[in-house]
Amino acid sequence: MPKSTISNLLSGGTVPTRNRMVTFLTACGLDEESRTPWLAAWERVATAHLRRPAGAVRIREARARLLGVHDSIQADAATRELPVYVPRDLDPDLRTAITAAAEMGGFVLLVGGSSVGKSRALYEAVQAALPEWWLIHPEDVAAIRAFAACPSPRTVVWLDELQRLLSLENRLTAGLARELIRAGAVLVATLWPHEYHERSATRIPGMPDLNAGDRELLDIADLIDVPDRFSASERRRAEALSGIDSRIRVALDSEDGGFTQVLAAGPDLVRRWEHAHDPYGKAVLTAALDARRVGVQTPLTRTLLVAAAAAYLMPADQAAAPPDWAHQALSYATAKLRGATAALTPVSNEIGRPTGYVVADFLYQHARQVRREVPLPELAWQALVEHHQDRDFDELVAGAARRGRSGHLEALYRRGAETGNRDAARQLVDLLVTQGRADEASAVLIRHDDQVGDWITALSVGDPLLQQGRVDEAIRVLGPYLLGNYRDSGITWGTREVIDRFVKYGYADEAAALLRPHADAGNRDASISLARVLGASGRVEELRLRADAGDQTAALSLVDLLVRMGDTDGLRQRADMGDLHAAGKLASLFVEQHKLGDAIAVLRQAADAGEGDASRRLAVLLLKEGNLEELRERASAGDQPATRRLADRLRAERRFEEAIDVLRPAANSGDRLAADQLVDLYMARGEVEDAIGVLRQHADAGYGDAAVRLVALLARDGRLDDLQAEVNAGTFGAAEQLAAITRSSTRDNDDAAGRLKL
Repeated sequence: MPKSTISNLLSGGTVPTRNRMVTFLTACGLDEESRTPWLAAWERVATAHLRRPAGAVRIREARARLLGVHDSIQADAATRELPVYVPRDLDPDLRTAITAAAEMGGFVLLVGGSSVGKSRALYEAVQAALPEWWLIHPEDVAAIRAFAACPSPRTVVWLDELQRLLSLENRLTAGLARELIRAGAVLVATLWPHEYHERSATRIPGMPDLNAGDRELLDIADLIDVPDRFSASERRRAEALSGIDSRIRVALDSEDGGFTQVLAAGPDLVRRWEHAHDPYGKAVLTAALDARRVGVQTPLTRTLLVAAAAAYLMPADQAAAPPDWAHQALSYATAKLRGATAALTPVSNEIGRPTGYVVADFLYQHARQVRREVPLPELAWQALVEHHQDRDFDELVAGAARRGRSGHLEALYRRGAETGNRDAARQLVDLLVTQGRADEASAVLIRHDDQVGDWITALSVGDPLLQQGRVDEAIRVLGPYLLGNYRDSGITWGTREVIDRFVKYGYADEAAALLRPHADAGNRDASISLARVLGASGRVEELRLRADAGDQTAALSLVDLLVRMGDTDGLRQRADMGDLHAAGKLASLFVEQHKLGDAIAVLRQAADAGEGDASRRLAVLLLKEGNLEELRERASAGDQPATRRLADRLRAERRFEEAIDVLRPAANSGDRLAADQLVDLYMARGEVEDAIGVLRQHADAGYGDAAVRLVALLARDGRLDDLQAEVNAGTFGAAEQLAAITRSSTRDNDDAAGRLKL
């Protein structure tokens, strides 16, 4: 089939799907290699209308070096930026995974050591499978979130060394990755084996699950392992290409490293460090490698490297150091090896002035193994404490903790606290408390109380001080927390805990003294706290004075205290003053003491004062005593609880007419519960019309429950005319009920007609 036919297909009004295009090209007799340019053209046409993401490039235009592919050694015949690519055994699986991810979105992760060819294999795979897709290379998680907020279809998100996005406070999460995948993006990344195994390890029972988030993220990925060494078949393919690129010949002939590692000058890096002729250069490199080993992720500053290097120099070398030893050492460490890479690479935000240095990954992985059990010297730790970047604080703390460096851990916390790190101040207090150094913890908390702001931490210091009787110090530590969670206006659980500790150890007076000025100034939370303290410590007189002055929280605490003391006289005095809470508590005491007459007298007074709960409780006790006369009197006076209790008793005794006479006035006056009782009574006696009348009256008054019962009753008895009247009146639910009956009747008629035809 001529090319013009294919061109016409692409230039038509409707662009075919990719699968249809592949089928068409195959039918035209084109093999896979010949189909590639046509599929690329199809991709350009099919995606021409799609928005270009910010900072994106077409994958076919992406530069491998900018995506993290290592520099290559130089050789006489080398004319390309990168050596000719030697196909890997993993390529088919990798390209299949990327093609599958392109269908509905996905995440492909290559796991392998430094300089084993992960990034190059990934670069070649996306070039082959998705050449016309967009590619973005986000610098951090913030950039990933920005893309996720407005994603573009057919975009590869190049993450490269994934660990750089997992060591930060704002880390890449499984949720964000899923969001990108749902949008159709293809995420591709690489990761070192030890990083993968540490982050995907199963949680140890009883230990905090620090890797839960990373493990969830890694579970999403389609994982492909990249071996450290070339296989026999890969070496044969390399041999076939060695005549094209002399660098391949050099790598094949090398005996001191793997093929890809030699291309990236990995063995040269190791020799540069291990066999350094310059002791100062080696000291700087060792300091850099050890710093990264214990947690430093940011570029290492010159100040830190120079300060730490002294720990790795012999006394004689220290004494003989020339004035420019630091410059000489850094020059040695940053020298390019075979034109490919350097042990330390300078980075900068300013032209011509390095602001930091990054360790070569391959060298770091080698040093991580050979120095695994070598402890950092004291001077190196000191340099890290004094000169680390704030962004490295959490990782350094974790590194010091794992190595049992409690002294350096404390030093890190102290430095963090001095620079305003709230977590550092809190952790320092916790560490000192754990070590039994309450005095120092107290001093730290007092000095940094504006940073800590945590009543739990404060209590961990203040509690031992209270136990030891060091009340003044405890007050200095805990005082701010008596008014909420660190001077917050809201009362909190922390406030109560602090108060309870003062009371528990016998220092209620001290807590009250702290709270009293704030309570007197009108602080409601302080009043609540003070009332609790005074009540817990039995301060009756002060509570009484505050209650008489109108402090309601004091009145409540006073009553509760009088109940605990069993002081019926005190409660009666409060009840006589109109304290309804006291009246209720006094009545309960009398009931417990089987003094029903006294309880009734107290409740009668409270009920007459308008206390609804007292009326309810009084009706129960009157019924219990069989005092129907007083119940009848109170019912006649409009006491609803008395009305309902009396009606229940009369109905139980089958005195129906009397019960109806008691309930009818209450129902007519709008007592909904009495109305329900009256309806139930009418229905039990078969007096449906009377029941309907009561329900209609209450439905017309806007009571939904009455309307529901009325409509259900009319529907049950098939009173369609009455139901229609309720529809006309707008009674709630009437229209729906009538419609349901009508539909049911229509179905029944249809069924009957059908049977007649048969």
